[in-house]
Amino acid sequence: MKPSILALALVLALPVAANAQGHSHKGPNGGELVDVAGGHAEFVDTPTEIALHLSDEDGKPVPAKGATGKATILSGGKTETVDLAPAGGAKLAGALTKPLASGDKVVVSARTADGRKIQVRHVER
Repeated sequence: MKPSILALALVLALPVAANAQGHSHKGPNGGELVDVAGGHAEFVDTPTEIALHLSDEDGKPVPAKGATGKATILSGGKTETVDLAPAGGAKLAGALTKPLASGDKVVVSARTADGRKIQVRHVER
């Protein structure tokens, strides 16, 4: 599939999938906390990094060791992929080439060491 078609598909699926993924609210790290299978994932971005903080159903941190992930960013009609890797504790992180801009769309797909699949969608405000 061409990258532009894939990007368009991600953008079109974003509103539907965001509503289907469950309740979200502000997490302990200041990001968007989303209910996912087996717990929670908190999406946090800074000007230099995208991070996903993992926790169980009780909100206790889940070690990110052995987890992997990718963030697909759609910005201004261009698509960028950021690999996410364990960054200490319950954090998966990857470096950004530039800060996210208002309206940028991000889809994070990750897998924990025990095989749990996580998907988080985010639109930068």
